[in-house]
Amino acid sequence: MLKLPDMECCACGNLRKTTRVITQFYDRHLQPTGLRTTQCVLLRNISLHRNIAVGELAAMLLMDQSTVTRNIEILNKHGYIKIVPENQDARKKSISITMNGEKKLEEAIPLWEEAQRKIEQVLGKQFDGFLETLATINKISE
Repeated sequence: MLKLPDMECCACGNLRKTTRVITQFYDRHLQPTGLRTTQCVLLRNISLHRNIAVGELAAMLLMDQSTVTRNIEILNKHGYIKIVPENQDARKKSISITMNGEKKLEEAIPLWEEAQRKIEQVLGKQFDGFLETLATINKISE
């Protein structure tokens, strides 16, 4: 019989589980806006980086391009962003936020901040160390 390793201490499994819990927590807070956490993050970054390409956005956020594309289509359908073919290459699209998108982001930010405050309260003094640990883990991919 195959001896299975103890998966309770698996970094990957534990991080994935924690990520799902945190994402669901933020999603519940953002629910009144109709935005999911991923969409809110994308909208914020599109607002910060005007006329950004899907590939650039995905690379910046370390997200799969198909996930970004799927969420971009939802944001576009709701009129929160505008997608325009680039002049040099019509296959490449440039994304920018619309006035409706700015309004939606303004609606979402206080709810996101509330969720963030609650996370910080739960972790207390451990919060800064938690962020440092996450930053260290993110360097693995470099």
